Order: sequence, then structure tokens, then C-alpha cells
Amino acid sequence: MKNWIETTLRDQIEDLKALVRIPSVSRGDPAEPGKPFGKTVYEALQATLQIARRLGLKAWDVDGYCGVVEYGEGEELLGILAHLDVVPEGEGWSVPPYSATEKDGRIIGRGTLDDKSPALSAIYALAAIKAKGFPMKRRVRVILGCDEEIGSLGVEHYLEVEGQPTLAFTPDAEYPVVNSEMGIMHTTYEKKYVSALRIDCGTAANVIPGVIRAELPCKAVPVAAPEGFTATYEENRITVEGRGGHASMPEFAKNALLALMDILTKQPLPEEDMKTVNALHTLWGYDLHGETIGVDVTDESGRTTYSPDVIRFDENGVRFIADCRHPFTAKAEDLLKTWDAAYEKEGFVRTDTTIKPGHFIPADSELVSTLMNVYNELNGSDSKPLSMGGGTYAREMDNAVAFGIVREGEESMCHMPDESISIEDIRFNTVCMAEAIRRLAAV
Repeated sequence: MKNWIETTLRDQIEDLKALVRIPSVSRGDPAEPGKPFGKTVYEALQATLQIARRLGLKAWDVDGYCGVVEYGEGEELLGILAHLDVVPEGEGWSVPPYSATEKDGRIIGRGTLDDKSPALSAIYALAAIKAKGFPMKRRVRVILGCDEEIGSLGVEHYLEVEGQPTLAFTPDAEYPVVNSEMGIMHTTYEKKYVSALRIDCGTAANVIPGVIRAELPCKAVPVAAPEGFTATYEENRITVEGRGGHASMPEFAKNALLALMDILTKQPLPEEDMKTVNALHTLWGYDLHGETIGVDVTDESGRTTYSPDVIRFDENGVRFIADCRHPFTAKAEDLLKTWDAAYEKEGFVRTDTTIKPGHFIPADSELVSTLMNVYNELNGSDSKPLSMGGGTYAREMDNAVAFGIVREGEESMCHMPDESISIEDIRFNTVCMAEAIRRLAAV
């Protein structure tokens, strides 16, 4: 298998570049008949299916909601779930985000890490199994979702049409194996009044903003930027730059929204705006875990993260969306009561709530134990399963976990500017997935 993967590695890299050049932002353009998530996501789906067919695998799309690549025989089914949609590119890139630039042994571009490279590694791994001619005890399907970044309608549609796989993994997180995913909540709060501020920040609820701009009703007063941030002042405008990132890992980012709230408390704003920014800065500060607002909980599954990521100030008032990842012992209803009580004191009302329960598969199951053995043997390690705050397709399945692809000890560049993956990691991921398929699905 390794020889076949090495021989075709350059083809895989060029296929990845071609996919990255398709700006398949989740619902980045309107839905069309047969294209429920828009034409660019559909284009990425069809391009990926064509790659699979070129490699000699069966491939089809399921009503435009997702794609399927299949090989093998047997009543039971091993699923490998990846996705082809991406978050918006955001700001702060050193190269064009859809250029698929190859530099210093890495491919740079939105979607390289999350999740187009893993999707292709799964397909090439399955093609390697086919090329070696292993007899199969289970069919294998690479299931290609198209709206993971904003939901899971594609996979939900697949499950309605095709049913649950016997077991499954998704290469959309970290190595070695994530068998425990914390709960995820997105909450929207609004405060109605005629604001004199103009702020429009944030691309998605799960993306920490690295840049934010505010237009004031007065001349901006230059003040020193908080540590780790830069601030630019121009007449009545303020621009704050930090570092964008994934909301499940706020420790790797610098949330520009939080820094702006701090700076705005030092500006000569109208009374109601001043009251509002003071309240938000007091409740949020620079917390990563909701310490001040009272939702910081830690147990064996992890520690709460709390991140306001989208905010709008306009003539209708202020509206913000916060992302929370919470451990199993922190109940959703208790968190909502805490937030509601804190924000209602400041005149905010909760207008929308999205709740995704946590997910757990035992470490001694066939799925987890096999994947752990594959990783530890190939990596020369003695690692243990992980819990994380990130949410993957695994939680949509009865028997699924996340398997890779960020190496242990490495910082994830998921959702960040200059998102990238190394060619060496592409090679390792493909070998790792091929060996996992062999052990879980071949005789």
C-alpha cells in the first residue's frame, strides 16, 4: 500500500490544489435545484467524485446533499466521513486564500486542512486498498458532506436515504483518536435601541474573528492596544487586529472582538452605547472559558470554552452570537439560565439557540481500539484517546469517532489565515487511513 500511495502522491497533491481553488464556502451562493448548498459546493462535490472515478472507485452524489465513494463487499459498512465545504476565507492571509500555494513543503489555502485534504486522503487510501486487491469483509464508503461548517443537513439526508454505517470515523480533528466530543451551543442575544456605532464583524459562529472594524459617531481617541493586538485609528474609525481561529480552541487565537470592546470603553460614546460596551467588556473580558460570566466547568471530558464571535451594531441596536463548548457535567439548560440572567440585566434577550449534545464511544470498542493501534504503530507512540470541544460528523452517527488529522502537539490552523497542510502529513494521513481500512474492513 505504501508504495502505491508514494507513487500517486504527486497526483493527490495536484488534486488537492484543484479542489482548494474552488471556493466552496458553506452556502456561499444561493441554493439551486439539485444544488441545495449552492453551485460552488456542488462544483467541489462533482470534482471530488470525478477524482474517485478516475481512481477506479464507484462514486455518486445523493441528491446534491452529499457524495459517496464506495469499494468492497459485505453486509456491514465502514464509513469515512469528510466534508468539502469551508468557512469564509476571512482576513490576514499572506497568499490568496484559494490559490493553493505550494511553499516550503506545504499547501496553503482555505480547506487544505479542513477538510479537503483529509477527504482526498480517504479516497486515495481506499484506492490503495483496491489496488492491492485485499479481500473485504465490509464495504467501505467515503461519505462527502457539503455543509459541515454550518450544520449537518447533508449527512442527515444521507442517513435518511442510506441508514447508519456499522462503524465510522471522520478525519476532521486530531490524532490519535477523539472518542469524546463535548456539547456545542450557539446562542444569539439582541438589545434593541438606536445605536450610533457601526460594527459588522464575524463570518461564522465557530470562527474567532482576527480583525474587526468600528465606525464611531465621534473622533476616535487613540489608546494603547491590549497586549497581543494592534489598533489603528483613522478619524472616526478603529481597526483592531488579533489572530483568527477555531472557536473550540480559543487559546490559539486572539479574539479581536474582545479587544475592541475594551478599546471602546475608552471612547467618548453616547450614553447607551457606552453602557452596552461596558457591560459586554465586563462580562467577557479576555476570558477563554466563560470565567466571568460563570460557565467555567471542567471534568474528564474537558473544560468549557466560551467565545463571542459575531457582532453587529447598527440603528436597530446590537446583536451577537457566542460559541460554547461544554463538558458533559455542564448541562445545556443550566448554561442557558446563567447566560440569560447575566445578559437580561443588561437589556439583552436571547433570540436563537442551537444545541448539539456531546458524543462518546468507549475506548475498548473495536473501532477505537483498532484505530488507536494503527496510529500508535505508525507513529511509534503510546497515546491514549482524546476528548475535545470541536464538533465533527462523528456525533451524527451511532458508532463513530474522529481519527486525525492534526498531529499530537501541533497547533491546528483550522479556520485560521494561511491554513495549510504539509506534504509529509498528506502522506502520513493517507497511509494511516489505508491501514485503518485494511484492519477494519479487509479479511
